[in-house]
Amino acid sequence: MNNQLKLKSLLLSISSLIVFVLVFILLSQIKHLIPEKFERYTHGILGTIASLATVWLFLKYEKSTFKEYGLEWKKSTMKKFAIGLAIGAVICMIMLFTQVLYSGLEVRISDKQNITSFLIWSPAIIILAFMEEVAFRSYAFIKLDRVFGFRTTQIIIAILFALYHVLNGWTIGQSFIGPGILALVFGLSAKVSAGISMPTGLHSGVNLILALFVGKKNIESIWTIDFPTEVSESVLKANENFGIGIQLCLLILCVIATELYLKRIKTTANRVE
Repeated sequence: MNNQLKLKSLLLSISSLIVFVLVFILLSQIKHLIPEKFERYTHGILGTIASLATVWLFLKYEKSTFKEYGLEWKKSTMKKFAIGLAIGAVICMIMLFTQVLYSGLEVRISDKQNITSFLIWSPAIIILAFMEEVAFRSYAFIKLDRVFGFRTTQIIIAILFALYHVLNGWTIGQSFIGPGILALVFGLSAKVSAGISMPTGLHSGVNLILALFVGKKNIESIWTIDFPTEVSESVLKANENFGIGIQLCLLILCVIATELYLKRIKTTANRVE
C-alpha cells in the first residue's frame, strides 16, 4: 500500500477527531445557559451535533456520503442496537459481579436511589454513546481500516479513544485500562456488524449498567457496591489489581475474537477464489 496514501488517511482520521473535540469545546460554551440538571442531555446533544458536523465536513472534502461510512438507517439498525445493548450489559455485569464475588464487596440499595429520576436521566447515556461512536467508529475508523487493515486500525483508534478520555479528566491509567480496552470491543462489533448501531448498543449497555451500580455524572445509581466494613489499604489495592486483571482478561478475549474473525474472513475469501 502506498505510504503516501497511508499517511494521508492517518492524518485525515486524526484530524477529524481533533476537529470534533474543538467543535465540541466550542459548542459546550453554551452549556452554562442550560440548567445543570439537563447537563448529560445537553452534553450528549451538543457532542452529537459536533461529531455529525465534523464527519459531514470531512465527507464533503472527500466528496463522499454518510452511507459510504456506515452512517445510514437500515431495517436492521434497531435489532443490531438491541443485540449490542444486551451484550454490553452482560459483559459489564459479568465483570462487576466477578469482582464482587472475589473481593467480598456488598451490593445494596443506594441511599440516594430514585428510580423515576434514573429513568428520566439515564437515556442520555445512549446519546452520549452515539456521539462517541459517530466520532470514533464511523469516518475515522473506516478511513484507517481501508488502508491499514483491521488490527492496526484497532490499535490506533483505541489509543486515540483513551487519549480523548484523558482530555475529559480521566487519568492515563484509567483511560487506557478502561475505555482503551473497551474501544477494541466496540471496534470489533463495528467491523462485524458493518456499522455503528451495534457498538452504540454495546457502549450504551456497559454505561447503563455502570450507572445502575456505580452512578454517572448527574445520574444517581440505584444500587451501590462497596465493602460492608472498613478495610485496609492492602485489601483496597488487591481489589484494584483484580479489577485491572478483569480488564486485561477482556483484552485477551477481544484479541482472540479478532483473530478468529480475521481467520474466518480469510477462509471465506479463499473459498470464493
